[in-house]
Amino acid sequence: MDQPMTNEEFKKLAAKCQDGTATAAEREAFSKAYQLLATRYAEWDSELMGDEETIKFEIYSSLITKVTDRKKNSNIRRLYRYMAAASILIFLSAGVYLLLHKSTPTQQFTQNLNDLKPGENRATLTLANGQKIVLTKSLTGKLSQQGNVTIKMSAGGTVTYIPVSNGRTANGTIAYNTLTTKKGEQFPLILADGTQVTLDAASSITYPVSFIGKERTVTVTGQAYFKVAHNEHQPFQVLVNGQTIRDIGTEFNINAYEDEGMIKTTLLEGSVKVSKAAESVILMPGQQSQVTTSSNTITVVKNIDTQSAVAWKNGLFQYNNANIQEVMRQFARWYDVDIQYEGTISQREFSGKMQRDLNASQVLDLLSFTKIHFRIEGKKIIVTP
Repeated sequence: MDQPMTNEEFKKLAAKCQDGTATAAEREAFSKAYQLLATRYAEWDSELMGDEETIKFEIYSSLITKVTDRKKNSNIRRLYRYMAAASILIFLSAGVYLLLHKSTPTQQFTQNLNDLKPGENRATLTLANGQKIVLTKSLTGKLSQQGNVTIKMSAGGTVTYIPVSNGRTANGTIAYNTLTTKKGEQFPLILADGTQVTLDAASSITYPVSFIGKERTVTVTGQAYFKVAHNEHQPFQVLVNGQTIRDIGTEFNINAYEDEGMIKTTLLEGSVKVSKAAESVILMPGQQSQVTTSSNTITVVKNIDTQSAVAWKNGLFQYNNANIQEVMRQFARWYDVDIQYEGTISQREFSGKMQRDLNASQVLDLLSFTKIHFRIEGKKIIVTP
């Protein structure tokens, strides 16, 4: 008689089945173990498996991150089974069979003829003379000449500033440009010093076309990711809503959306000094400063999930115990919609990740598994209990 498979062995087989490295014998062993799991847990056991609706969201977010083809052929069903089992590695040790075979979303938006597409790489560049250039990923080559600085669009779709000397205009003043994204847009940028910037939706950055003087200073609104080029003789600083983030060579993310109620600076590498009014703190990697818009007090949170903070830059929605308002604020910015709530707002918290290249209907399908309902009226999403 075969020895029963251990939990660790099951996890390893699930991972192999997911990444395609499992042998035929291993796939067969996994299938048998999975079927045993399916028959063993015929009913949901909250004590053993956790909250059903929370687990459901986590499993389906894992699935929809990996599989966007919704065709119901047998190969996809088998793939769903293996990926669902692989999600056990993170979320639970049993109960996935019930969710996949017994649960269906309370609403289906996938057939919505007016489905909303996800955001895209697009922005508007405002030059020093007021000229506006709409940037898209298909645009390439030289965009403009600002003083002795050439502005180009690379083949990869990044705005790049290439200085020949300084960036002063003909009358000797420093030329400033502004890159702006609307809702449903994001865009990458390389400044004249080599600093890499990515703007999230509904954001902006104003900067000199080349950096002259003792400091490199830019101003941002919304959300931006920075990977700063090292120059100890010319520190880099970001101005945002009365706050200054100053560094020498660092990788960090700033979330300063007005509707979030606070400015969050998350440090991935290096160190930064965050200042507001008379108060300042030094952040180390894995820390986040938080400053409410109505206060000058800076709070430092340690052991932050930094990858969650920059998930948007990597093409993901990622939540760690987020409430529905936070989830829908991100949704609204990326899909360019307005959000309205009716009735009692759900207190459920969300943890998981989803691709940002999904249509709005797919995201709403996923969220509906948590017994939160939605009504679509044009470009307005109404959230109901």
